[in-house]
Amino acid sequence: MAKFNLDFRIKVVTEYLCGISATSLAKKYRVRKADTILLWVSRFQKYGIDGLKLKHHKPEYSSQFKVDVLNWKKQHQASLPVTALHFNLSSPSTIWQWEKHFNEQGIIGLERKRGRPKIMARHKQSKSLKGNNEPTTVDELKQLKQENLMLKIENEYLKKLDALAQKKSADKKHRK
Repeated sequence: MAKFNLDFRIKVVTEYLCGISATSLAKKYRVRKADTILLWVSRFQKYGIDGLKLKHHKPEYSSQFKVDVLNWKKQHQASLPVTALHFNLSSPSTIWQWEKHFNEQGIIGLERKRGRPKIMARHKQSKSLKGNNEPTTVDELKQLKQENLMLKIENEYLKKLDALAQKKSADKKHRK
């Protein structure tokens, strides 16, 4: 998505709120997707003008925050844009990436830092760890605790989902 300045976003949102469709505005202003305009509108309605401002820095989110976001999305069966709006994340694709990494690698996938790791730093670290097994044991313990937490959350979610399904089927039987 191209970066549009604040004045442009305000102008497009204002026109949308005056009754012009998102599709028409996308064509008029050559915005690739009408969904982009709808995202701006929803951000404006929830956060005001601050919701339309560009974020000049990309914040680093903790793995716990990412787990909380994914858990909320799962519990509320929310879409990516709704979840992004709820947590004031600038792009729904960020959550999609977190979900993808979590499904592929588990909790470790959420701990990844952006960018490419420096080769020299990895080389030095591997040398220092050869003689000392404690840091890897601590890291493994931390990873296992986080995986355990995720499994507990998933288990609770599945129990609630099962209870809701049983309640719905009981309601249907009761209505007949």
